[in-house]
Amino acid sequence: MSYAKKLDDVALLLDELEGLEPAVGSGAALEIALSQIEEDPGQPRRNFDQAALEELAASIRERGLLQPIGVTKKQESGKHRIVFGARRFRAASLAGLRTIKAMIQAGQADDPYDQMVENIQRDDLSATEIAAFIEARLRAGEKQKDIARRLAKSKGFVAMHASIGQMPQVLRDKLSASPLRAVYELYQLWKRDAARVEEFCAQHESFTRPQAEAFIEAASAKPNQNDDAEPATEHIFRGEPPLPQPTKDETKHGAAGLPEGEFVPAAQRKSASEVIMRVRHEQRGGRLILGRVSKRGSHFGIVVFDDHGDEAQVLLAELALVEIRMHEPL
Repeated sequence: MSYAKKLDDVALLLDELEGLEPAVGSGAALEIALSQIEEDPGQPRRNFDQAALEELAASIRERGLLQPIGVTKKQESGKHRIVFGARRFRAASLAGLRTIKAMIQAGQADDPYDQMVENIQRDDLSATEIAAFIEARLRAGEKQKDIARRLAKSKGFVAMHASIGQMPQVLRDKLSASPLRAVYELYQLWKRDAARVEEFCAQHESFTRPQAEAFIEAASAKPNQNDDAEPATEHIFRGEPPLPQPTKDETKHGAAGLPEGEFVPAAQRKSASEVIMRVRHEQRGGRLILGRVSKRGSHFGIVVFDDHGDEAQVLLAELALVEIRMHEPL
């Protein structure tokens, strides 16, 4: 066989191989032409930092691409679609590469959680980008607890991000430079006192969580309020009917024949039962205090923890209910 004939056979073989679909889920990284790859239109990341892309492109020119991207098998468009690694894909293009290391992903090509989980694990997404994804899943009929499970995050994480769409613009503007938890707690106060929160935001370009907590504590404080006193609405939290007011006869003669001055409301008698609500927060067990209201608002509860006996005001969305039981006084 002549040398020219061998070259023709090799060229023909290469043409045939180019048209073959690589094995799915083989575990091996392949070199795929950038022109044969497209980005996912449902990509959760909306903003790419151009300076960071340039830095990554420079690193790729110097050291090559250290980690392959993930792509689907070819779509109807005839191209592979990116499952994860859109930033690396863009940087490789900036670096002047014609091909990129990629792994064909098995499973559902259109699972919206694939890119989301990968980006969250890398801490690559902003709060508003995560919120947009969660809102889309909620509109699709999914429940917050199911979204949390699939993202491997807490229900509190999902609840906080889901609330961003309802926040006023003055608070959403702070998300780029302030922690979400601080903004979320200010949002709870804004529902009760919008003017004070908006004034605080006007005075601070950004803020930390301790700064926000100090402001909320001061704004929520009420003069002459005894923190240790049980509120008049205690019966509501205990699940009991309102405390009966003594009649004139009871006031004079006492309830159940007791002497005057010894009237005891029903909820305070020894026969009354009390609801005990056991909760867990960040691997710590404790008891939710039902007879007191948190100064931070209705989205917070007061928890007494078992290990050190300390008391904390905790977001209710972050609590896991462990047990509800009735305590019968002796």
